[in-house]
Amino acid sequence: MRLVLASLLLTANAFAADVLSARQHFDRAQTHFAVGEFTQAGDEYLEAYKLKPDAALLYNAAQSYRLGGNQEKALVLYKNYVTFYRSQPNMAEVKVQIAKLQEAIAAAEKAKSQPPTDTAEPKPSLPPAESAPPQATTPAPAAATTTTQAQTRSEAPPAKTPVYKKWWLWTIVGVVVVGAVVAGAVAATTPSGSWSNAPEVGPGRQALGVRF
Repeated sequence: MRLVLASLLLTANAFAADVLSARQHFDRAQTHFAVGEFTQAGDEYLEAYKLKPDAALLYNAAQSYRLGGNQEKALVLYKNYVTFYRSQPNMAEVKVQIAKLQEAIAAAEKAKSQPPTDTAEPKPSLPPAESAPPQATTPAPAAATTTTQAQTRSEAPPAKTPVYKKWWLWTIVGVVVVGAVVAGAVAATTPSGSWSNAPEVGPGRQALGVRF
């Protein structure tokens, strides 16, 4: 009798440990899925499914691999889901995904086996442009050049004061800095309501009901 009770106790402890580990994998999968790391999410969902074979976990893994671009893996999991869980309410949706994946995989294989046939025709090369002969220029008299430079110096406008030395510029800068400091203090003391926790995020938990 004692041996039977000890065996039952060990079995119960092992089952509880598996459930706890499955829940940990599930929580990590939810986190990966929420931030768009779909391949990692699929791996964690599969680990959770191995410890606790639940329809929702297998479905979640298939969804994650599909969104992560692993079409072959997603197709295998969707087909297994149909095989083992025929009575699930989302069976029609899963079959639609199977058909889409089969078409996409077939199209990709066809594209690999049929290389493009249209080749770009070589463009005719244009003859090199003939360079025009240099034209002779007549140098201007030195006296005229000197007169023109003198007139340019005399007509040049007076130098303006740089903007950064203007008193009104630094007044504006001071006002802007003070306003920014006041706005930052107000924002730091105002409670924010934009953050929210969403523990139910995931591709199949609510629809199929993962229970731990």
